[in-house]
Amino acid sequence: MHTARPGTFKQHAMSGTRLHMDPINKKHREFFTSPPVDTSSNKMFHLNPIVSVSAIIMVASAFIFFACLIVTVFVFCMKNKQDRMKLKDCTITLFGHEIKSAKDLSFVASTGGVGLEIIGRGGCGDVYKAHLPRRRGENLTVAIKKITLTSPMSSSQFYQERSSCLSDKMRQVRAEIKTVGHVGHPNLVRLLAHVSKGEHHFLVSEFMQNGSLHDALKKCQLDWPARYKIALGIISGLQFLHFIHKPCIIHRDLKPGNILLDSDLNPKIADFGLAKVVEGRFVRTRLAGTLGYIAPENYNGMPCTDKCDVYSFGVILAVLVTGRFPNDDRVLEEMGMVKWVRRVMSSGDEAAIGIIDEKMVGNGYEEQMVLVLKIACFCMYDNPRERPRSRDLKCMLAQIKH
Repeated sequence: MHTARPGTFKQHAMSGTRLHMDPINKKHREFFTSPPVDTSSNKMFHLNPIVSVSAIIMVASAFIFFACLIVTVFVFCMKNKQDRMKLKDCTITLFGHEIKSAKDLSFVASTGGVGLEIIGRGGCGDVYKAHLPRRRGENLTVAIKKITLTSPMSSSQFYQERSSCLSDKMRQVRAEIKTVGHVGHPNLVRLLAHVSKGEHHFLVSEFMQNGSLHDALKKCQLDWPARYKIALGIISGLQFLHFIHKPCIIHRDLKPGNILLDSDLNPKIADFGLAKVVEGRFVRTRLAGTLGYIAPENYNGMPCTDKCDVYSFGVILAVLVTGRFPNDDRVLEEMGMVKWVRRVMSSGDEAAIGIIDEKMVGNGYEEQMVLVLKIACFCMYDNPRERPRSRDLKCMLAQIKH
């Protein structure tokens, strides 16, 4: 065997000479790089303990997952069964968890509201007051609005029929359910349930102890701090409808009669019968609303946007400060609330103080009320593009110091 002398490896490398490996050493190298496979029966079916434990864990996890899935589906089905019940051609749908059981509302359909206290009358029908058992044990006071249609309609037809095939009343009922039935905010009246039987539909909502803002102003029950608090609450509700909730909701009939007050005089926007759910920023629709609160672009056939609600809110601000309504007297009827406020505000702050509700003059809040009147004028611009958005209005009102 030829043995290389010391120092010759470097010489071979430098000279480009190729070195050949010993065949035995080559076999050794292949042995370590590619270990032989044992084909004996004992080795072929031998399981690694770590692999076995992992497989058991995976099987157990899969079993637990499917068990949880089955339980979840079962609970969901039971909840739907409770939330929507059919009792003798009567369908009861619950929204939220305030009402303990759908059976607690079966008397509404069976009696049709007979025997209940009437607390209001609207364009769609009467509004009743009732007491229901609550989940925590005490009674829940609710308001029940009764709507009677010209012809009966099943629950499936009601939820699936195209809007163009529904009557105006039916569209208003469905609009209420699509909006406040699935939306929750402190400044929006909560819809708790929908009861339908034949041509009669009942919308069950939370009861507001202090009635509407319109009635409270007529009764002269509100001082300026309370009115300012109400203005902030209304604009908070509008901001939620316009920007936080997706898609945007336009109320289209904002007025003092549709603002309800709870026991602490917190305002809640109600009556979403004319509301529109808008995927973009506007919707083309028919003229809707209450005279004196309707934005001018609605009369011209322009698209309805969130700025229409802003215009109505401006009129409400003017009502809160002046204590007068768009149809109060002949001057307002001939000139209009908006033009009247604009003309007075253009004459300066002293003239503005002259139209403040006389019950609030001399209480030290005149400067704040004048600022609110100026914000009202911003809201009531004829051009909707010049009006601020609801989120900007909330910032403006919040900056007024008490």
